[in-house]
Parts: sequence; C-alpha cells; structure tokens
Amino acid sequence: MGKIEIMKNKLLTILLLTIIVKTGWSQQNTHLNYKAGIKIYNLANFDEQTKSRRLNDTSSYRYQYTNTTLQIFHPTIAFQWKSKKNNFHEIELTNLMFGKIGTITEIVNDTTNNRQTINGGDITTAAISIQYEYILNFNKSKDSKLVPSIGLGINPYYRQNSYNSKISSAFPASDISAGLRTFITPRFTYFVTSKLFIDVNVPICFFDTFYFSDKEDNPAFPIQQRKITTFNYNQFPKIFTGRIGVGLKL
Repeated sequence: MGKIEIMKNKLLTILLLTIIVKTGWSQQNTHLNYKAGIKIYNLANFDEQTKSRRLNDTSSYRYQYTNTTLQIFHPTIAFQWKSKKNNFHEIELTNLMFGKIGTITEIVNDTTNNRQTINGGDITTAAISIQYEYILNFNKSKDSKLVPSIGLGINPYYRQNSYNSKISSAFPASDISAGLRTFITPRFTYFVTSKLFIDVNVPICFFDTFYFSDKEDNPAFPIQQRKITTFNYNQFPKIFTGRIGVGLKL
C-alpha cells in the first residue's frame, strides 16, 4: 500500500506541474494580441559625424569635416508586425528629403544699380534613411498595460549634396555618404486603450560605418585627384537619440 500511495503522489505531482506549465504557456498578455500596428514618432537627436579625405594618394595631410546636427522636432512614421514568438518587427522611415537651397551675395551700387556677385550658389540635397528593428517583448504572460522591450536595429542611409557656384572662380562639387548604423533600443510601451498605445524608447548607436565620396571639378587638378573616396568607421559615435510615439493597432 505504501508503494501505491507513493506512486499516486508522484502521478498527482506530475499532473499538477503539467497543469501549471500549460496554464503559464496559455496565459498571454492580451494587450499584445494584435497582428500589426502603425506609429507616428517624434525623433529628437544630436548627431556628430566626422569625415576625412587625403589631399592626394601620397600626401601625409588630410581634410577633416565634422557635421553636427541637432533636431528637436522631427516626425517619422513606422509600421510593425508580429513575429511567431509574440515579438515584433518594425520598419521606420527616419528621413526622406529632396530639395534645393539657393544663396547669393552681391555688392550693389545704389546710384547706378550695378551689381557684382561675390559669393553664392545652389545646394541640392537628396537623402533617405530607413531603420529596421526586431523588438523582443517582456511581460508576455502577464496581463500588464506597461510592456518593456529591447529593440535590435540596423539603419542604412544615403545622402548626396551637389554644389553649383554662381561665381566663376569656384567649381561644381558634390559629396555622397552611404552607410550603415546599428542600434540597441530599450523601450517602454504603454497601452492606453484597446487600440491606442504610447511607445517611449532611447536608441543607442554601437557603430557607424560609411562610404564617403568627395568630388570637385577643378581643372587645375589631375582627373584622378578630382574625386577621392574613403571608408569611415566610428565605434560608439556621438549620436544621442530619443523617440516618443503614438501607435494604433490595425
């Protein structure tokens, strides 16, 4: 009888553990029960990018360019969809731009109205940047409105600037940057209603690697020196970013 009681207790224990495990698996955060969503972010960031180029192939000197950008208000749009493991894929259009800026500086004689152009030109800019993230959610089995998560992201980008001067002593020039950044992004999502949620996150950039091409059509230089191409790599670059978004379940 003792052995039979022990066997019964073992069977009951196994059955109880099975029920607990199945219950844990079956419980899911109902706020994550949606297939896709759309978000509108405000992307605030400070970005310092350094580019360099040799004067020529044999020179020990180089030009170094540092571009600093501060954006407080910059709307972006993102689309997310659920993975099989109750996580999310997300793709965001972080930048899309095409435009021209024209400037001119003149010396004007008020008596004769003669004008002499001493500086100025047109700058044409085209840019596109897209960010993809795989978002690992926590609190999957707890029915909580607040869901912390971690995003693992890559950000390919392209930017081209063309300069056309209005004075004859300056020559047309252009530069191209094409690169890739990687991010890890701590996130907090709060589900306000059954359809509406707020997403606050801080992307942290691990590295920025990019191709940089600088061209100036100066006939005083040999053709092979008018265009110089370099590859740049910055680990933990000076990129500080914060996003707050409003999302809608689809």
